[in-house]
Amino acid sequence: MKPLISIKSGGPASWAIRIACALAVGYILLWIPTRGSNSLIDTATTALTLMGAALSLNLLLGFTGQISLGHSAFFGIGTYTTAIFVTRWGWSPLKTLPVAFVVAFVVGAVVSLPALRIKGVYLALVTLALGVVFPQFIKWPKIAWLTGGARGLNDTGFKFDKNNRTYEIFGWNPWGNLRGENVKPFYFWIGIGIVAIIYLICRGLVKSRVGRSLIAIRDNSTAAAVMGVNLAVTKGIVFGLSAAMCALPGCLTAMKGSVVTPDTALLTVVGSITFLIVMVVGGAGSLWGPIIGAVVFELITEKTSDWVDPDKIPSLIRPIFSWSDTAPAGGIFALALVVLMFVAPLGLVGLWKQTIARVVSVVPRPAGSGTLDAPESSAGGIPTWRPQQEPPAGDEAE
Repeated sequence: MKPLISIKSGGPASWAIRIACALAVGYILLWIPTRGSNSLIDTATTALTLMGAALSLNLLLGFTGQISLGHSAFFGIGTYTTAIFVTRWGWSPLKTLPVAFVVAFVVGAVVSLPALRIKGVYLALVTLALGVVFPQFIKWPKIAWLTGGARGLNDTGFKFDKNNRTYEIFGWNPWGNLRGENVKPFYFWIGIGIVAIIYLICRGLVKSRVGRSLIAIRDNSTAAAVMGVNLAVTKGIVFGLSAAMCALPGCLTAMKGSVVTPDTALLTVVGSITFLIVMVVGGAGSLWGPIIGAVVFELITEKTSDWVDPDKIPSLIRPIFSWSDTAPAGGIFALALVVLMFVAPLGLVGLWKQTIARVVSVVPRPAGSGTLDAPESSAGGIPTWRPQQEPPAGDEAE
């Protein structure tokens, strides 16, 4: 079926669409912290946390093809790095972000060593073991003086003075008095900053020469090695970078919460599964997939949180979910994941691209300025590509 509209990539229509989308996203991001309710800001901040973690996992699994079920451990490294430095040594929470990034990168690079020789289900089991061991390691009595053991750590966020509840950036205070509910937009903007950093890192890698190497490793590692890609170095750096980026939203979890414990859901294997579901539902191998997946996941979780009471469930679907004593968000996403594997294996973003392609066709830019000639030496008169000749400079051009 021929698309109804065709637009050129990089042309006026293409740029108009990009600008319109950017303005729409900017308006939403400004409206949420200024006009949205406190519950909406909380939901958006949680969605930003999931976005950052899913984006980091997407770089590893979606673009490189390395399976990881232990990213909750890297998320926990970020959480406990912020919590420990704030509670033990009085650091500002924002200053712990680069520390958590470096620590998680080192741990991720070490964990990636088995990935150099194993793959598939075996790599999944190794990373799953990491996710299982991390909460138990935090509870280890010999380091309880540092991590707080099973009880966790308290007052892990910002410690504002009672008389001066503000946070200035080079003398500029855009937040006002951070008292009570006013602090929620503050954490929202921190989440925006973290997601923006992770997105820009992922985009910069994927759109570069390194990104082509990652996709080559995902599709056929043997062919990538033959073409000159250093598999060991590339896999190790990407694994470490993915782990480091996953630690940043973990830091946000410690900042906005007053208590951090090893039994926090996102620090256990449940967190790893959640990141994976968010990424797959949104669209693995797509930069916008984890973002869309996190928004959908959090909206469904929020809307079904009171479905424990059967009377709160819409009558049409009440027989399906009324038997459960817990909120059915997890079950809904499990069913959605199964359906998407049959209907849209590339997730919601892939489904959108397939649908919109029937209406609008984007013509890519030409690869180079060349012409098709049919020289006398070509076999059978088959056209061959020749680069356009530059006119000679100087007097010869005349």
